[in-house]
Amino acid sequence: MSTEQALENVPGSSSELDRVVDEVVSEAHLQGETLRPEERAFLKEHALKKPMGVLHIWALGVGVVITGEYFGWNQGLKEGGPIGMLLATLFVCALYMMWVLALSELSVAMPFAGGPLAYGRRAVSPAFGFIMGWSMFLEALFATIGTALATGGYIYFVCDLFFKDLDKGLVTTIAALITVAVFAVVQWWGSKRQAQLMECMTYGAIVALVWFWIACIPHVRMERIFTDPMLTYGWSGVLKAIPYAIWWLVMIETIALAPEEAREPHKTIPRGLTLAQITLVVLVLLTWFFACAAGSDFKKTGADDMLYPLPFIYAENWPNSAHLLVFSIVAIFGMIVSYNGMIYAVSRQSFSLGRAGYLPKILGHVHPTRRTPDMSIFFWSLVVAGFVVWGYFNGDAVLVAVLTCNLTALIWYVLAMVCLFVLRKRDPHMPRPYKVPLYPVLPALVLVMSLFAAGIYAWYYQAEKPIVLWLALIMYAVGAIYYFGIARRRLESAAPEELAARRRHENGKQAGS
Repeated sequence: MSTEQALENVPGSSSELDRVVDEVVSEAHLQGETLRPEERAFLKEHALKKPMGVLHIWALGVGVVITGEYFGWNQGLKEGGPIGMLLATLFVCALYMMWVLALSELSVAMPFAGGPLAYGRRAVSPAFGFIMGWSMFLEALFATIGTALATGGYIYFVCDLFFKDLDKGLVTTIAALITVAVFAVVQWWGSKRQAQLMECMTYGAIVALVWFWIACIPHVRMERIFTDPMLTYGWSGVLKAIPYAIWWLVMIETIALAPEEAREPHKTIPRGLTLAQITLVVLVLLTWFFACAAGSDFKKTGADDMLYPLPFIYAENWPNSAHLLVFSIVAIFGMIVSYNGMIYAVSRQSFSLGRAGYLPKILGHVHPTRRTPDMSIFFWSLVVAGFVVWGYFNGDAVLVAVLTCNLTALIWYVLAMVCLFVLRKRDPHMPRPYKVPLYPVLPALVLVMSLFAAGIYAWYYQAEKPIVLWLALIMYAVGAIYYFGIARRRLESAAPEELAARRRHENGKQAGS
């Protein structure tokens, strides 16, 4: 092998970065020769590696979501009862199956780390792109906070099996902070390494769920599901359970942030995304069934402070058993794999917003050899750690984080469907390697169902959990103040999302002439 050939395989080498830039430019449907030298240099400086295939994308999608089977959904039981929770879950499963099909069209047409930023920027305007990117960022940030705290809760449960009278809040907080630190290093280490680790941990998380189902079989009692009345709290209970049911599947859209790090994204993203969603629906329905049919009291399983429902039910049915301990340890995979995926989403969305100038540009910095967004990884890990400490003093921290995540997710689902319709009308010739089936019915259903679910927040949680609405409002206000006060005058024209938007304007001028 020649020296030149060897250099092409060196991480961060000039030859490798040139190849990645060529791929990004091609995926933006731009002509490489139209780039100015300074634009190409900018792309080269901010290039990410592209090691991910279909299996990695599947593992990212399943892994980042699978924590929803381990906690967060269970609080919906106290609102709707077992059947009410099932109906809310079926609604959410239908919404997300349609959502991933619609999202696939956008993500492969604009395969950038900016994801929603790119969609809104090209379809409408920089301000609209920022709102979408900020919504996805807030969704990922609060999901990460909630999962870090809940991981600490799972670790506390394991420790409590050995040592009684532990300080629950202190152990949970320390374990959560260790989780934050460990996975900041994992993310910094490299996208290929974290993808491989994600794949292994995802298998471990699935094994733990299957183990839980099998352990529950001897203790299944159908009368625990078919209560009298069947809808324990009526149809209003079903509606109140929907915000919790969203946690089953929220964050699957993390895959939309991965195209810049995926090989042949027009193939890997739709395939990996669809396979991940089908896998998750199966996991969701079986976990709901065994948790409800084997748990002695759905009100205990659905208590606000119940961060570890699966080990709790397992311990009810197999108290003081050796395999309870082993299961509880393996179940931690279901938490840390999702935390890894969520901090990935936070750092990539922050990176893309910083790279394009919508957030401070230091957040768009890339490590010179590892090609990971190091400043975004470490800064937001510190922010998550701060919220973890806040959780020590606030017993509702996990619940608030989960509900805020779900609300901001619904907001950008609605905006994404608006973008899909706008781009179909304004940019009909934009290359679309994948098109959503049943257009326009399917994306219209996603739009209506997301608006309906978001409306439930305004109807119910303004009275029950007003902090969720206020927290979301404050975070949007902070983002808007920064964008309109500072960022809009500092946007980076060489960022891939901006280049793609420029392409649409150029096409529009050519069509007009």
